[in-house]
Parts: sequence; C-alpha cells; structure tokens
Amino acid sequence: MRPAWLGTIAFGLVSVPVKLYAVVESSQEVAFHLLDRKTLTPIKEVRVNPKTGDEVPWNQVVRGVEYAKGRYVTLTKEELDALPLPSAHTIDLFGFPSRGEVDPLLFDRAYYAGPGEGGQKAYGLLREALEKLDKVGVGKVAMRTREHLAVLRPHGRILVLHTLYFADEVREAADVPDVPRRVTVHANERRMAEQLVSSMAIAFEPDQYRSEYKKALNALVRAKREHKPLPEARPEAKIVDLQEALRRSLEERGAGRGRRRVGHKPMKAAG
Repeated sequence: MRPAWLGTIAFGLVSVPVKLYAVVESSQEVAFHLLDRKTLTPIKEVRVNPKTGDEVPWNQVVRGVEYAKGRYVTLTKEELDALPLPSAHTIDLFGFPSRGEVDPLLFDRAYYAGPGEGGQKAYGLLREALEKLDKVGVGKVAMRTREHLAVLRPHGRILVLHTLYFADEVREAADVPDVPRRVTVHANERRMAEQLVSSMAIAFEPDQYRSEYKKALNALVRAKREHKPLPEARPEAKIVDLQEALRRSLEERGAGRGRRRVGHKPMKAAG
C-alpha cells in the first residue's frame, strides 16, 4: 500500500503521526473506454482554447478561480499547499462524540489510518481509548485541494478515517418530491410486512456479497466477443396489489424454509 496522505492526529497537546491509505481498490472496477463508432479507435481527450482553437498541453494548464465574470486569479500547487489551515497536514480533532451520533448520510470516503514513524505507542493508546469508551474523534483534514469534516474510529486493531460532507452540502430530505405524508395501511398489511421483515432477518456479512453488475458485464463482453446470444434481461416484477405481494412473499419464504429442511439429517451424538 502507498500512503495517500502523511500527517498527524492532533487533540489537546497530543500529536500522533499517521499515514492514510485508501480503503477502496478502484482498479477492481471494469473500465469503459470512449471509442470512435466507425473504427473502434480510442478517442483522445484534447484540451482546446476556445478562443484560438489551439490545443493546450498539460504543462500550460493552471488552476484558476473566477472572482468576476470572465476574470480569474491563478493558483499554483505550492500556494494551495501553503494555505494557513490547521488541517493542512493535521487531522485536527476537536471532540469525541459517541459512535452512534454521526449520521451515515454524511459519510464520503474511507481511509485506513496507520501509525507513522515513532507513533506506535500513542496510536495504540488512542485506539484503545476510543474502543473502550465507544467514542469517535471528529475534526477536520485538508486533502485534495479541499478541507473535509472527518471522523476517526477504531476498527479492530487499526484506526479508520472517514471524510464527511459538511451539513450545508447535504440536501434536505424534506425536498424529496412525492413522499406521502400519511398513508392508510390496513392492519393485515402491517402484520404481514412485519412478518416478512422478521422472516428475512440476517446478520450483515459484507464478505458474502460480490458485484453482480461486474459479473453480468463480463458475461456480456464475453458473449459479444464469441458472437453468442446476449444474456436476457430479467423481467420486472408486475405485482401491483400490496397485500397480494406481501402474501406471495411470505409463501415463498415459507416454501424456501421447507425445501431447506428436506433431506436434512439430524447429527448423531459423538461416542
């Protein structure tokens, strides 16, 4: 793993050197390429100056902020790195709320936070304290040309940092259209819904799941390469009546349990 960020965790007068590593391996996704339909040649993205029509090479591209209509001020990487932010090279923690207080709606990206040089003892002490008290650290960190709200939490033997959206970046749930304020639900429908949810109760085991999209996409690519019939799309369910849908779902769950019991042999006692 290569660190995506180097710095320190700071709280009170304590500083803990850490290195952040991306949790998600983006190279596992299937990559699409843009092609010319006629020749299937990959298209080259070109940066063009709209006034002159000339291509602009990367070494002539600079970042700029528009401060008035058509007026820009340019900023270099060195100037951005030198911004006087407490969070520029520091995960600046300003408090420790309970773990359940942070709304998952705010979560953005996740990073493993490993100890930096000479920071193993302080790192372990912070992780153990958070684990025992069921707390998380909340603070700010500057990464990739912007400052993030962040949460630091224990995860087994390691700390994980989640960058968060700021509250003013998140849309209000009340703005979602067509959400009914009051719905008349029959008592029987409510009872069957509760039975169905209860019958489908599971323990969440994320390592049991794989991307069906990636699997289906690879099958489609393979079929086209081998000039075979393309996989058929799954038909959409067309049950409209809610009570009928609940009833049939419960029947299928019951039938599934019955099938699993068929052929099951009781275990014999040892000895």
